[in-house]
Amino acid sequence: MLILDTAGRLGIDEAMMNEIKALHAAVNPTETLFVVDGMLGQDAANTAKAFNDALPLTGVVLTKMDGDARGGAALSVRHITGKPIKFLGVGEKLTGLETFHPDRIAGRILGMGDIVSLVEEARKGFDEQEAHKLAKKLKSGKGFDLTDFLSQLSQMKKMGGLQG
Repeated sequence: MLILDTAGRLGIDEAMMNEIKALHAAVNPTETLFVVDGMLGQDAANTAKAFNDALPLTGVVLTKMDGDARGGAALSVRHITGKPIKFLGVGEKLTGLETFHPDRIAGRILGMGDIVSLVEEARKGFDEQEAHKLAKKLKSGKGFDLTDFLSQLSQMKKMGGLQG
């Protein structure tokens, strides 16, 4: 797999569009994904239209979805391009791409949050066996001490469940 990433721009100009068309013709890629900033909102529609008119897009990547962006651009970009949103960008590392789930983004757009993703993230740091051992200690009233309590607080902080 080879990924070519062209320089991102917030504006559209003829020279850039000619350059991207020439690059596309020279490389003949299997996938051509339009990457759009999830914080752009409705301005993303104009950029999406320009790229969709210039290139045979196969999908969309919506970035900056790990911040305050709710993803309103998703609806406009999907409607204008007719192409599926394939991924969400949730960071700047190689692991920062997540598969797009329409029901989750709908919840964000409506201000309901993304509970499923929150639960998935919490499960990454959850040790079920350790939880059962601590539950037994707590139920029995014996053996659950301050060290166990502090350990659990530390785990919750790592998972983002506690502030401070």
